[in-house]
Amino acid sequence: MGGNKEAKTQHKRLTPYPVFVFFFCSFLLLKPVKLNARQDDVEEDNDEYHPVNDIYQTAFWIYDCYLTPAQQARLGDGSHGIMRNLTKYRNRRNGPGFAHAVDEFNKVIKELKANGEITKNAKHLRHPTYDLTCHILYQVYSRTVAHQADALNNYQAFSNYVYGEINASLVNEFIAKTNITSKSVFMDLGCGIGNVVLQVAAQTGCESYGIEIMETPCKYAKRQLKEYATRMKAWSLPTGKVHFRHGDFLDTAANDMYTTMTRADVLLVNNYAFDATTNHSLAQMFLDLKEGTKIISLKSFVPKHHKINQRTLDMPESILKVEEFEYYSEAVSWTNNSGMYYVSTVDRSRLKPYYDALYSK
Repeated sequence: MGGNKEAKTQHKRLTPYPVFVFFFCSFLLLKPVKLNARQDDVEEDNDEYHPVNDIYQTAFWIYDCYLTPAQQARLGDGSHGIMRNLTKYRNRRNGPGFAHAVDEFNKVIKELKANGEITKNAKHLRHPTYDLTCHILYQVYSRTVAHQADALNNYQAFSNYVYGEINASLVNEFIAKTNITSKSVFMDLGCGIGNVVLQVAAQTGCESYGIEIMETPCKYAKRQLKEYATRMKAWSLPTGKVHFRHGDFLDTAANDMYTTMTRADVLLVNNYAFDATTNHSLAQMFLDLKEGTKIISLKSFVPKHHKINQRTLDMPESILKVEEFEYYSEAVSWTNNSGMYYVSTVDRSRLKPYYDALYSK
C-alpha cells in the first residue's frame, strides 16, 4: 500500500519499518506521527490507518478462515509459534521481530498456495463471514476514502442531503431480518459512499445496487467498488453483482434504476433526515413494488394510527405491513444512542376483504 513518493508528500516525521510482501499485498510500513512530538509522547489515533495492524489482522483471518486445523498447527496459535510471535512483536512495537514473523508466516502460506491448498479451502468458504467482510471493507475504505473523508461533510445542514452512515453491525442485522440470499436483489436508495451495498453483496453474493444524488459520495462509492473487486479477487471470494448510479431516486422518468427497484426483494432507505415531502414521494413509488418486497427504513412510512378502510384503500401506506425493531448504541454514525428501525413488507392481500366488500355492493 502506498509508495515512497506518497510517504514523502505527507510532510510528516515517520517511524520506519521495513517494506515486505505479505500474502498478496505489498505494504510500506511507515507510521506517520505529528511533527515536533517526542517519540515517547506519540499516541495512536484510533481513526488513523495502521498498516501493521492491518497485516496482523489479515494474518489471523487467513489463519481462521482459509486453513484446516492441520495447516493451522504449522503456524502455532495464540500461545506459541508464528502466530504468537506476530502478536508479541506487534504489541512490543518491535519492527524487525514483526517483519521476521511475517516472513515465517509467508513461507508457510506460499507453500500451501503452491500446493493448491489455499484455493481448495477457499472454495468451501463461498461467502466471507461477517467479521472477515468487515476486515476486507476496512481495507477498501482505508485505501479509497479515509484520507479524503472530510469532503463528505460538505452538505447543507438539516436537509435531505445530510450525510450519515449505517454501521456494519446494523447492516448485518438487516441481512438476517430480511433474509437476503445470493438470489436476492438489494437496493440502497441514497447509498452514500456505498458501504452498505458492498457489505450486503460480500456477505450474501446477491445483486446489490446503490443510487446517490450527491456527486462526491457517489464518486467515492465507485472508487470503493473498484478496490472491492480487486480485494475480493485476492481473497478468492465472489463479489456479487454490484452497481452504483449517480442520480435522484425520485426522478423515475430519467432513472434507469427504477426498473431494478421494481424487482428488488429488499430496499434500504435511510430516511432519518428526510422531510415529509420526500418520504411521501417515496411512499408513492412503493406502489410499483412487487409483492413481498421488504423496505428497511429509519422512519416508518406508515403512521402509527393508520387504518385501512374504504377511504385509504388506494394509499401506499395501506399495502405496507410494518414491523418495528430497536437498534443499539453505535449502530449509526450520527448518534451513539439507541433508536428504532422499521421493516415494511408489501402485502396487498390485506386489502382483499375491503375490495370484496366494495364490489359486492
